[in-house]
Amino acid sequence: MKKIAFVVQRYGVEVNGGAEYYCRIMAERLATTYEVDVLTSCALEYVTWANWYPAETVMINGVRVHRFATQHERLVKQAARAEHKLKKWSRPEEWQGLARLRMWARALVGKSIRRYSRLWAEYQGPYTPDLIDYLKRNHPQYDALIFITYLYYPTIAGLNVAPRKSIFIPTAHDEVPIYLPVFGPLFQKPRAILFLTPAERSFVHQLFRNESIRNDVVGVGIEPARALSDKPVSQILNLGEPGSSAANDGVDYLLYIGRIDTAKGCDTMFAYFKQYKEAHPSPLKLVLVGQAFMPIPDHPDIQPVGFVDEPTKATLLQNAKALVMPSPYESLSMVTLESFAVGIPVIATAECAVLRDHIVGSQAGLLFRSYEEFEQAVDQLLTQDTAEMASNGRAYVHQYYTWKNVLATFDEAVNYVAS
Repeated sequence: MKKIAFVVQRYGVEVNGGAEYYCRIMAERLATTYEVDVLTSCALEYVTWANWYPAETVMINGVRVHRFATQHERLVKQAARAEHKLKKWSRPEEWQGLARLRMWARALVGKSIRRYSRLWAEYQGPYTPDLIDYLKRNHPQYDALIFITYLYYPTIAGLNVAPRKSIFIPTAHDEVPIYLPVFGPLFQKPRAILFLTPAERSFVHQLFRNESIRNDVVGVGIEPARALSDKPVSQILNLGEPGSSAANDGVDYLLYIGRIDTAKGCDTMFAYFKQYKEAHPSPLKLVLVGQAFMPIPDHPDIQPVGFVDEPTKATLLQNAKALVMPSPYESLSMVTLESFAVGIPVIATAECAVLRDHIVGSQAGLLFRSYEEFEQAVDQLLTQDTAEMASNGRAYVHQYYTWKNVLATFDEAVNYVAS
């Protein structure tokens, strides 16, 4: 049995994050065919990277998890200063002076870029030098190292240790940090890259010109939840006694699942929903599942339920009128695929290439670029039969996102880097 290690910034049943959740379900699924370790920080949340878990080795659902303490929390001001330097020095077309001076400046600035790239990664965090030391000592025992998410220190530093046996799952999308000069070399290092969607692969290849590195689209296996909550929706939402025995209990709501954050487009979602309710008075609610990193509007029909267990999440999803996905930055959006799998249509922003590809490819939802398009999408899903969309969504997931195909692609990558 081959031994593999996932390297990821956070890990745990309590951790709320798309890439982290992806890592966990992949590790747990692969634990039946590989000996799986996870190397991660002690952080629960990404805002500060404060140590929350003990620095120890634990077993979680059949996966051995090694946790390493963060040496310091996220240093926001220092990271911003380093980022400013990197942006300035990575634009040689703006340099002034004689050609010879510019030649020497390039050499000196090259060293500065490397130095500030290292500092930026440490300030950005989670700064876990003990994790990197562990990798240096122990990487010979692993047949493959799998780094998930391009943005953080464990990947930026860890990919230097044993690049010839490294698989990179960057979860990349078009955002400001990916254009920093630290990431040009990073995306050239691994022996294999696995992308979550064709849109992500196209973006990375266009930006970094690294098509020569072995790569594939791995996606993820999606299965409808087997366990549902024994409570009807009205009780989950604390709306009083249920009026019927049906799971949805006659409650009409749109659902958002994920980190509640401006970076996820939640400010736009709140503004559009409030405007919709002003124009269309009704009992329709917006239910929020996930941890809040921004103020949630005080509105009678916007209802946060926090971080919930999987049966409760599945119950809320299967009884929603639609899932709302306002995030302009997604590399896969598992919750969109989970929604398709249970026949719930998705209202998604057209600003995200990945969501746009999912909606257009599946014909299982609607896109919006403005309030008017959001309004039309909500009206359509509330008033028209969505049976065809439901069927389209299930077929899309069955065709492209089954565990059989995902695991076969992953096995090929492991065998390649282990050879």
